[in-house]
Amino acid sequence: MARSRRRRGILIGVGVLAVAAIAGGIVIATSSTRGPAPGPAETTPAAEYDRLTALRIDELRGFTDWLEANDSRGFIGEVGWPAEPPESKPWNALAAEWYRVATEEGLWTTAWASGNIWDPGYKLSVYSDTDRDAVVESPFSQSEVVEEFPSTREVRTGVNVAGLEFGTEGDFSTANPGTPAETYFEESADTFDFLASRGIDTVRIPFRWERVQSEPFGELGETGVAELRRALDLSEAAGIEVILDMHNYGFYTTPEGPLQVGSAQLPSAALADAWVRLAAEFGDHPALLAYGLMNEPQGFGGESATAQAELWESVSQEVLSAVRASGDTTLIMVPGYDYSAVARFTTNHPDGWITDPADNFRYEAHQYWDSNVSGSYNEPYDEVLPPE
Repeated sequence: MARSRRRRGILIGVGVLAVAAIAGGIVIATSSTRGPAPGPAETTPAAEYDRLTALRIDELRGFTDWLEANDSRGFIGEVGWPAEPPESKPWNALAAEWYRVATEEGLWTTAWASGNIWDPGYKLSVYSDTDRDAVVESPFSQSEVVEEFPSTREVRTGVNVAGLEFGTEGDFSTANPGTPAETYFEESADTFDFLASRGIDTVRIPFRWERVQSEPFGELGETGVAELRRALDLSEAAGIEVILDMHNYGFYTTPEGPLQVGSAQLPSAALADAWVRLAAEFGDHPALLAYGLMNEPQGFGGESATAQAELWESVSQEVLSAVRASGDTTLIMVPGYDYSAVARFTTNHPDGWITDPADNFRYEAHQYWDSNVSGSYNEPYDEVLPPE
């Protein structure tokens, strides 16, 4: 599945995922950045949730129960909902309860999304550029919730800073990776300073594999490496830490077409090689927090959904093992198969599958709350679920 986003006339293909929600008044739990973990909050009792809230919170708790059963930790790499007018904010009410539960369960989160690439009308902007000067400087209604749940010693809360992964429509490939500031976009120091001023200390920065390594098993490219280093340097200066997210959905695009990781044409060792090289390049950067192995792997060939998910499990274990064999112990985010959707995570992966000698990884899932789990949010809140 994919959703389309439009930025300055450019149609951008992005992946999708799964769901969560609430309506009604609540008191939001608050905590000071880097302070003690938040305590219990006064909230709407579960018995009083509307149907959508009950469904999505139940899905989220299904993921956290799975993590507990597998003695593991989790990360919600993308969660997003629409900006709303001041007089009515049902999505924000849902988000506040969702964040309360996620925080209570120890989940790290990065909201989708911020960045100067967005058209001003993009629904899911948490922070954006409204006067088209290529600087993120405007908060939207979602920021009210994100900022009510700042990072603590135990739980990281942040945002995605999108831009380096875009411009992949049309004839994009290793032979045509795009042009900076025309088809994909970097952020300035002002953007990271602005995010820090809002209390954001964690960002997930998506990038494309093809732009950092123009052929499998090849040397890293000068331009792609410079773009990532610049983002890390600017984040460090602003006091922000970075999750580097390879935003490729499980594929690598050549002029002859996309190659599926884990296939004969693109073995797991190719992805492992890319991450070992990236780790050697950035592993000691002060702003680096984690590696995101692969955004939303999906669409694999195989006899069944189970076989496809098992293939991803094998691929991700091989990549993590290679990074550890290189001597790097950085935190690694390991996504679930099938767009990393919260609602399908435990079905696709009945059991945990990662063995990490450094014991420093988190399973990554994504969650959106509209009816088709795409993040398009075409219906009003009260029409997402069909009538009883």
